[in-house]
Amino acid sequence: MITKEKRETRRLPHNMPMEFIVQDHRYLGLIKNISKSGVFIETRELFKVGQVVSMTYAFPPFRGKNKTGKIINVDPQGIGVKFWRLKKTIISGK
Repeated sequence: MITKEKRETRRLPHNMPMEFIVQDHRYLGLIKNISKSGVFIETRELFKVGQVVSMTYAFPPFRGKNKTGKIINVDPQGIGVKFWRLKKTIISGK
């Protein structure tokens, strides 16, 4: 049986370290994929769906870019975060 993709936008694979904050605690994670609408962060920390995440990209070409979103998925490999707003510069690097 073929299932239809639920995502709104195409994801691009990445392997980029990042810092993120949940409830005033700082964590390190690894972006595994990113799209215009969200990101999957590989982490072993425990989080809950609905928590707000503030993200800081620590490495070029995204250094200094900050995003905020909400956790919409939690699994053993990490968390899925839906951005509240994302500029085209994050994806295109321009």
